[in-house]
Amino acid sequence: MSIRESINKARANIYQKVCQEKIMKLLMYGLMAGYVSLLVIGHIIATLTKGYTIWDNWISDLGSFDHTTAPYLYDIACIIAGALTLPFNFYLEHLLSPDLKQTTRMRIRVVESAFIFGFVGSISYIGVGIFSEDRNFYGLHGLFSTLAFGGFTLSAVFNGWFAMLYKTKIPKILGFYGAFGPLTFLILFQIRSNALFEWVLLFAILVWIIPLSVSVFHKRG
Repeated sequence: MSIRESINKARANIYQKVCQEKIMKLLMYGLMAGYVSLLVIGHIIATLTKGYTIWDNWISDLGSFDHTTAPYLYDIACIIAGALTLPFNFYLEHLLSPDLKQTTRMRIRVVESAFIFGFVGSISYIGVGIFSEDRNFYGLHGLFSTLAFGGFTLSAVFNGWFAMLYKTKIPKILGFYGAFGPLTFLILFQIRSNALFEWVLLFAILVWIIPLSVSVFHKRG
C-alpha cells in the first residue's frame, strides 16, 4: 500500500467515525458559544482589572498576567477553538469533495489546499493557547500566532474560491467574502501592524467561520 493510499484510508476512517453531521454540528455550535463567551469574558476581566483595550493591547495580551488577572480564559479558548476545528476540517473536506475517484483534479487540489491550511491553523491555535505570552519558550507563541492567522486565512481563501466555482451548501456571497475578506485584512495588518488591526483580522476570520458553520449544517427545504 502506497503512502497516499494509507493517507486516504486513514481519512476514510476519520470520516466514518468522527465526521458525522450530528457530532460536527454539536462540536461547532459548542465551539462558537464557548470560544466567543471565553473571549468576551476574558476581555471584560482584563479591561476591568488591568485597563485592557483593543486599541493598545494585542490579542495575546489576554493570555498574560501582565495584562489580565485571568489569562487562562484566553488560553483555554484558543485550545478549544483549535481542537474543535480540527475535525471540522475533515468534515468540510469530505462534504466538498466526497468521492475522490469521481471528481476533477482542480476540485481535489482546491479542497486539499483548504484542508491543509485549515489543519495548520487549528494546530497552531492550540499552540497559541499552550505557549501563551507568559510561556513563550523559544518564541513559539509568535510563531504559532503567525501560523494560526495565516492558516485560517488561506483556508478561507481556498474554501471561498471553491464555493464560488462549484455548487455547494455555502452561499456564493459567503464564498466571495471567504476568498477576499480575511486575506484583505491580513494584508492590511501586515502593512499597518498594530493591536487594533490584529483584532480586526480576528473578527474578519470569525465573520467567515461562524456563518460557514451555520451554512454547512443548514437544512435546505
